[in-house]
Amino acid sequence: MQDPTLLFSYEHAPDMPLRARTLVITLGGYIDAGHAQRVLDEHLLNTLPHRLVGRFDADQVFDYAGHRPQIVFDRDHFEAFRSPEIALRIVKDATGQPFLLLNGPEPSLQWERFAAAITRIIERFGVQQTIIAQGFPAPAPHTKPILVTMFGSDPTKLPIGSGLPATFQMSASFTSLLTLRLGESGHDVVGLSAHVPHYLANMEYPSGALALLKCIAKNAELDLPIGELGTRAAATDAEITNTVADHEELRDLIEQMEGQYEALANERALPVRPEDIPTADELGAEFERFLRSLEGGTG
Repeated sequence: MQDPTLLFSYEHAPDMPLRARTLVITLGGYIDAGHAQRVLDEHLLNTLPHRLVGRFDADQVFDYAGHRPQIVFDRDHFEAFRSPEIALRIVKDATGQPFLLLNGPEPSLQWERFAAAITRIIERFGVQQTIIAQGFPAPAPHTKPILVTMFGSDPTKLPIGSGLPATFQMSASFTSLLTLRLGESGHDVVGLSAHVPHYLANMEYPSGALALLKCIAKNAELDLPIGELGTRAAATDAEITNTVADHEELRDLIEQMEGQYEALANERALPVRPEDIPTADELGAEFERFLRSLEGGTG
């Protein structure tokens, strides 16, 4: 592995007297349902004081051909190329307590080296807890509060019933590898995955970001103002409800999901019994049904 420290460049001297108890990571991936990560980033950086600590060398880890950045063609020339940026910032909550925020696109290359570079940053700045926030499309209704599933490097530190009562193999993301590697090196990681209604996954859905904001504040003991994000979330939900009212099929679908939501919420409040855990075949069949529903135009 090449030297991980060479992936990151400090905006100022690397020996700056900077300490932060919490690192929040919102690196976008192949899924950012409801644009939850982007909306969360914008809210934090627009409402709280912050400054740039440094940047990762995105040119080494970003797949330009797989994730085409935007560029402007103006009649007879190109301009305004939007280079990908993976940046680390120090942010202060409403009481002045600092935390680190790492955001940008998910790295496509050199995952192990990138994870090692983040580990070095965590150790340099005395980070005690890393929080990974993301949204994923789920068969959940917009008429109910957003559920947030938790994962972490040490499951014994997570609330009972906050995860999924199953074991299955899936395609890895960088943050899943990072969680594994940080845990192996003795660092505490808490992951937050907001259940964004799958029929809203491709549009901006502020309620997903709002749910993540509240969970980050609770888990990191930070004072993070809701501000206009709450107003945007309420307005978007009201607009969606009005739209759904004119479509009987959508109303029926949402009623079904409300029943599923209540069942899941009730299960989380009860101890998990072994006989309630689905088999791999049952879980696979459920995922296949969900994917078919997306292909059928409900997403």
